[in-house]
Amino acid sequence: MKTLVRRGGAGLAASALVAGAFAALPPASNAAVPPEKAGKVAAWGTGTETITVPESLNGKVVTAVAAGNNVTLAVADGTVTPWGVLGQAPLVVPEDLSGVVDVAVGTSNAAALKADGSIVAWGADFSGINTVPADATPAKSVEVGGTLAFSVKTDGTVKSWGSGAATPANVIPDGLANVTEVAAGAVHQLALQSDGHVVGWGNSALPAAFTIPDAVQGHVTQIAAGNISSALVTDDGKVTVLGTLASAPQPAGLADETVVDVDVTGSITALTASGKVYSWGGAPALNEVPPSLEGAPVSAIAAGATHNVALVTTLHALVDPTISGTAKVGQTLAATPATFTLDPGVTTQWLANGVPIAGATGTTLALTTAHVGKRISVSQTATKGEDAVTATSGQTAAVVPATVSSRLTASAATVRYGTAPQVQVNLAPHNATGTVEVRKGSALLGRASVRAGRATVVLSRTALGPGHHVLNVRYIGDATTTPSTFALRLNVAKANAKVATRVKTKKIVAKKTKAKIAVTVRATGVRAGGTVAVYRGKKKIGTARLKSNGTAVVTLKKLKKAGKTKLTIRYLGSSTINKATKTIKVKIRKR
Repeated sequence: MKTLVRRGGAGLAASALVAGAFAALPPASNAAVPPEKAGKVAAWGTGTETITVPESLNGKVVTAVAAGNNVTLAVADGTVTPWGVLGQAPLVVPEDLSGVVDVAVGTSNAAALKADGSIVAWGADFSGINTVPADATPAKSVEVGGTLAFSVKTDGTVKSWGSGAATPANVIPDGLANVTEVAAGAVHQLALQSDGHVVGWGNSALPAAFTIPDAVQGHVTQIAAGNISSALVTDDGKVTVLGTLASAPQPAGLADETVVDVDVTGSITALTASGKVYSWGGAPALNEVPPSLEGAPVSAIAAGATHNVALVTTLHALVDPTISGTAKVGQTLAATPATFTLDPGVTTQWLANGVPIAGATGTTLALTTAHVGKRISVSQTATKGEDAVTATSGQTAAVVPATVSSRLTASAATVRYGTAPQVQVNLAPHNATGTVEVRKGSALLGRASVRAGRATVVLSRTALGPGHHVLNVRYIGDATTTPSTFALRLNVAKANAKVATRVKTKKIVAKKTKAKIAVTVRATGVRAGGTVAVYRGKKKIGTARLKSNGTAVVTLKKLKKAGKTKLTIRYLGSSTINKATKTIKVKIRKR
């Protein structure tokens, strides 16, 4: 059998899977390809069970295949589909096996290489293959035989296990390193090193299958090992066959071709750069390549004991299309094209909520009001001959209406402290909705809703003290209108006070009575505080502090002269209220 190194994968520099039998049983073979070469399985040979591909694979993209004695394994979407007969073991894949990048199948066992470099093996317990040693991973390829399995580790070394691993003919040569591929035959093994040299070992009684000619050393690009045969591809695109099938004449047409893939088990099978498949050295059913493969995009081949398998690249999407841009009326969305295999013709169709948009078949889509509330996607259909496949992007967010810029102006008349300031707001466009707010610094002073382009924001009577203020008036914006701001200058003057008085002392006698005068100070919208003083001429004859209700009783000094006299009651003002005075006349008696 042979190993292909074709795939780049997560956690692996390259992945290749090899499958083979051990001892007197024919080995298995596998083929793994990169996504752009993946597709469907074609099989030919004997045995209906082995050459009939399961219907469950219809429409799936197969990325790897392994051919054994009478069994085939295929990998699609990271899972394994088997068909045929797995020797003495049930043809059952372990439950929940996923993330598979390659498979190998032997006489009665199979193994899967996962993307993380781990290996899962199953089948007959007697071989010892199902217990994968910890030091066999991380691996970049795996091969399964009768009672023997190999892994090529990511560091280029080789590990073997199973009940046949200790057989002297199967012991890995000391110092084997820098290995890229391993192939196992019925009585021998081959290892291809990164410099194009091949190391062979096995049953010393049958050395022809693993004795590598000096002429090809340093030039080998691929290896395959069969029953008691081997096949090598060299860097000139030619095939060298060793062992029992070396005498089988190569097809005449192969001399003018460049071979890119080879395998050997029941027959020698080769794939050329021009896409032709050749098979020789086996039974007629193996040598007769199906006419359906003539001119088909074959990407890899694998040889089994009684059947051969080819991977044929199918038309499928490698990368779905994507959309860039903002889902808003007036904006233009752009499609990044999908990537398909086989270089097909591609058409584009934009969709709104999954429904085709009439006439929208270009690489861009200008969004209009007809798209508001709908989610946009784009699909691309690839056509090659009679085959067609469609790839569709994810949907955008629901399309929102276009936004327009707003323009805000505001004004406010000068007010006295204690009177609620009113900020008059004008907003364009007039159909804008939402809220305006007034702040001083970070402090919110008030807000109001916009109607027909206008709003009045009424502030608290005491929100701003007397003085000059710069306020930030801000329109919050709505679904279609952008926010805007305006710097407003607002002047607040001190409140005016009014003083009312009443003489509480009924009879004021000169030089004897300390008269009392009740004083009330009122200011609009605010309670007055501070001090009141009573003057007779320029002389202050009494003071008092206003209570919280704006009242005070002032007790005067004794007045010395009898007669009518004028008193001036002065409110001395505060940080928020202006000064105020009140004049009264009182009568002072002699006795």
